[in-house]
Amino acid sequence: MKNLRTSVLALVVAGATGTALADANSLNLLFPFDSANPVGTGWTQSMDPNDDGSTGSTALGFNFCLYETDYSSVFINNNGNVSFGGPFSTFTASGFPTTGFQMVAPFWGDVDTRNRVNGGIETNLVWHRTYDTNADTVPDVFVVTWDSVGYFNAQNDLRNTFQLAMAADPNHFGPSLNAAFSYGDMQWTTGSASGGVGGFGGVPATVGINNGDGIRFSQLGRFDHAGVDYNEMAGLPSGVSFLDNRDFYFNACEGIVPTPSAMALLGLGGLIGLRRRR
Repeated sequence: MKNLRTSVLALVVAGATGTALADANSLNLLFPFDSANPVGTGWTQSMDPNDDGSTGSTALGFNFCLYETDYSSVFINNNGNVSFGGPFSTFTASGFPTTGFQMVAPFWGDVDTRNRVNGGIETNLVWHRTYDTNADTVPDVFVVTWDSVGYFNAQNDLRNTFQLAMAADPNHFGPSLNAAFSYGDMQWTTGSASGGVGGFGGVPATVGINNGDGIRFSQLGRFDHAGVDYNEMAGLPSGVSFLDNRDFYFNACEGIVPTPSAMALLGLGGLIGLRRRR
């Protein structure tokens, strides 16, 4: 039982009592997050500082297609994922596919936001907001940002910044690409309740999408150590800094089965696209 991108950006925001410096790391995400003024720039704090917490059912403002099923709401889970139909508090990640839950996981690991850095340029919290990207007054993208979050047990010596975006349009991020993962600086993989020591080792964190039927999934990788090595095609965990400053795009809707020669690392599931940060 547990107790309880490339470019450097800076933004100075004037306030009633002085100035605050936003985190360049979070400003460089696919959907920039202004850590100095998140509420003023449209973000809602998803949860109070917590370990293994979740939101209630949170409306997307549109339908998001995951494995040929439309969802109008999600549960945002502190541990680096969103789920459908109910909250998900499991902190030790398993590899995909797994049964019993539908999940979109930019980084399923044991996130712990209780030990915040007072006076830092990061919020160390989870946030969400919608966007109307085509200016028709109707939301069409829902974004969740884990802003410089720590790991269990209440550790903040290493922190991860990452983001999930889900779109109404099945082609929003490119042909047949309706979901995106975006990463800033990724510094840890595993909490101590999952066998980690100093943020690494133990049970690897998992990145991907899962249909919950034990068959269909897309697993980008599992991560349990520092470094930039990528070993998913060999069936081995990778280095978490492989994710740094990258964006990945999914076809979460159609669940297309790729040919083994083209998409062997994905198993059975949606297609994925990747590009380096501009």
